Amino acid sequence: MVINGPLSQDYDGVDPLFREDYNELGGKDVLGPAISPMFIKNDVRYQYTAAALLVRDPSAPQNRVFHLAALGLDMGITEPPIPEPDESEGRYVEGHVIHSAFLPLYDRLQGQRYVGRPLTEMHYNPDAQRYEQYFENLGMYWLESEGPEHVRLLNYGAWKCDASCRALNELESALVVLPYHTAKVFRDAVARLGADYTGFAITGAQETPDGYTEQVFENVVLVSDPENPSRVFVRPMVESLGIKADPLTVPSGKVDDVFYPLQDGLGHNVPQRFVDYIAQHGGMDASGPPITELFRVDDKIERQCFTNLCLELQRQGSGAILVRPAQLGFTYKMLPVRPLQLEDKQQADASPQSAPQSAAVESQPVPSPEATVASFSKSQARELTMRVWESYAMLAQNQNQEIGVSLLENNTPMQNIEPYLVLTFPDGQEKTYYMFPTGEDGVSMMVLDPIDLPNGSLVLYQICMLDFTYEKYCVKDSFLMWQNP
Repeated sequence: MVINGPLSQDYDGVDPLFREDYNELGGKDVLGPAISPMFIKNDVRYQYTAAALLVRDPSAPQNRVFHLAALGLDMGITEPPIPEPDESEGRYVEGHVIHSAFLPLYDRLQGQRYVGRPLTEMHYNPDAQRYEQYFENLGMYWLESEGPEHVRLLNYGAWKCDASCRALNELESALVVLPYHTAKVFRDAVARLGADYTGFAITGAQETPDGYTEQVFENVVLVSDPENPSRVFVRPMVESLGIKADPLTVPSGKVDDVFYPLQDGLGHNVPQRFVDYIAQHGGMDASGPPITELFRVDDKIERQCFTNLCLELQRQGSGAILVRPAQLGFTYKMLPVRPLQLEDKQQADASPQSAPQSAAVESQPVPSPEATVASFSKSQARELTMRVWESYAMLAQNQNQEIGVSLLENNTPMQNIEPYLVLTFPDGQEKTYYMFPTGEDGVSMMVLDPIDLPNGSLVLYQICMLDFTYEKYCVKDSFLMWQNP
C-alpha cells in the first residue's frame, strides 16, 4: 500500500546549516527538494527532503556530525542475508548483492556512510513497474520504461514526514510502497530457504479453503498447518497458473544436465546450475520435481518449471548467467478464487513466551499440500469424506514415510475407525498395514520403515475403511523415491 501522498511546497532550498553537505551529495537532483523547515529536537537539527532526513548532531563523532537518518530501518523492511553468490550482477555487501545499476549512485553517495547497508535484494515492483532496492538510509529504483541508466531515490523522507509534508506531488514514481511483512510463522522458513528464493511477501497471512494458513511471496507460496505451525511447506502452484507439464523424456546426454527420473525410466533434464541452486535453497522438497524441460522465454531468459516454482537462467550484460526464481506469486494472488484475508497475527504472536517456530521445509515431515480428498454420499443425510496425505512427496531411502488419513461424516470426525493401508511397489507386489483407530479428530497416522527402492521408483498406495455397514471406501495416492544427487 502507498504510505505517503503528494509532497508539500518546495522550501527555498535547505537550511544554510545543511546546504554545503546537501549540495555535496547532489542537492535537489539527487536528494529531492526540501519538504519541511529545519527543526530542532534535543539539540539535534533535522530537515526533510523528499528522499531523506538530514541530521546534524554536534555531539556526534566528527565524521557523524552530519549524516542521514536510517529511515529504511524505521520502515521495518529487512530480508535475511544470503550467501555470497558465485556469480552476481553487482557487489556483495554485508549479506546482500547491490545490483550493478545502483552501484554508480551508491558509490557517488560514499556507500555505507550515507546510503547505509543494503536491507534487501533488488526486487521488481509490478504495481509501480520499477526495480527497487532498500538500504538503511536511502532507497533506490529505476523505472522499467526508462531502463537502469536512470536511477533515482525513493521518497523515504516523504514517507516518514507523511501528512506534515503532503500537498503537491513532484515525482509520483518515487513514492514508497512498503511490502507486506513476513508473518511470524514463516520467518524461519524464509531464512532457511533464502530471501532471494522466496522474494518479498506480497500478501498477508491467509486462511485457505483446505484449512491451512498461507502467505504469498513474489516467487513462492508458503503454507503452514495451524494445528502444527512448525510444519511449513511450499505450496504446489505452478500448474494451477496454467503452466502445462511437458511429456516425460529420456536423458539428454548433455554434460551440464542432470537427469531426474520420474516414471519407467523417463523424466526431465535439469541444468546443473538449477540443481546447485535447489540444493542451496531447501532441496527438492522445497522446489518439487521438474514438470517441464528448459525452454526459452526470450533472448536473455531460459526457464524451467518445477511443481512449486519456476527457475530462470538470466544472461546479464556483463556476461554472467544468474539463476533466479520467476515471480509467479503475483500471478497466483490474482487467481479468481482467492482465500479470505485474515488479520496478520505477527504482532499478537510476538510474545516473548512464544516458542520459536521451526521452518522444517526439508528436515521434518510435513503434510503433503496435495492431499487427496474424496467424498462418498450414502444418502442426502449422510456424506463420508476421506482425506489422505503423505509427509514426503519425495522420499529418500533413509527416511521414514508417514502416511495419514482423516475421516469425516457430515464434517464431523469419525472416531474408532480402523483404516488399513496397502502399498503397491513397482514390481506389482503389495504390502498391507493395519493402522491405529482414528482419534477424536478423526485422524490416524502410520509410520513406515525405510523403503529400499532405486531412485525414481513410484510407490502407489491406498487407504481403505469399512464403515458400520461393512461397505469399503478407498482413496489412492502415491509418492516418489528420490535422493538428491
